[in-house]
Amino acid sequence: MKNNIGILGYPIKHSLSPKIHNFWLKSMSINGKYRAISTPKKNLKNKINFLNNKGYKGLNLTIPHKENVLKFLDKTDNNVKITGAANTLIFVKKNKIKGKNTDIYGFEKAINKLMKNKKKENAMVLGGGGAARAVILVLIGMKYKKILIVNRTKKNATKIKKDFIKNFSLKPRTKIICEDLVNSEKFMGNVDVLINTTPLGMKGFPDLKLNIKNLKKNSAVFDLIYNPLETKLIKQAKKRGIKNTNGLDMLIYQAQKSFYHWFKKMPKINNKLKKLLEKEIN
Repeated sequence: MKNNIGILGYPIKHSLSPKIHNFWLKSMSINGKYRAISTPKKNLKNKINFLNNKGYKGLNLTIPHKENVLKFLDKTDNNVKITGAANTLIFVKKNKIKGKNTDIYGFEKAINKLMKNKKKENAMVLGGGGAARAVILVLIGMKYKKILIVNRTKKNATKIKKDFIKNFSLKPRTKIICEDLVNSEKFMGNVDVLINTTPLGMKGFPDLKLNIKNLKKNSAVFDLIYNPLETKLIKQAKKRGIKNTNGLDMLIYQAQKSFYHWFKKMPKINNKLKKLLEKEIN
């Protein structure tokens, strides 16, 4: 079982991670299997320890475990501490677990692709969870001047701002502003990129009720959702001729980094893999 890996979540049956990692295991001739393992919150610690003792190489984590897992880890890095979330576990040895957040790498690669040759000064981030924190961390690293955090309740957005100021020496040029969703549309005129980190618009969730008519034509829209491939937000952007991307690239890039942490080999991303995933979603 030394090359076996998997993902824990609840629910988990719609995860694309097994498709991605099993594609790479096969193409790189690594004898192992990646499994999606349904794990309710109350069983998380026992399941991790069980799989570690079974000789698993490591695990990915998805909803609702990325934040809950931190208390079970022996070692984390600054990225995990700042975002308060880990999506990748590396089993160093039995009962010794290292946590990483590869969502940061995934988002950074995907946004650099989206924003190539575009102005990168003002960003609007929708959401107040672990994904929003990963996104904000990357935007600060990219030297964005202003980040507007928009959440249903302004209180949650303000908490993120306070945590970043406390845990991370913000570059003087990065200003964080907080607003609630109701008032967000009036700030859109100055935004270079609008990023949705909420599950609104995802299959099984209500749509994101947001009108982007005030967004500049030369701005960009990044929806972290990949199922469906075209959310209402992406459709709005396409209709207005605004450059856009869904979360599929980010998903693949974060998986690539997780795979590297486990096997010390960087797998290749190609069209064959992307087409396989798009077919699975559709």
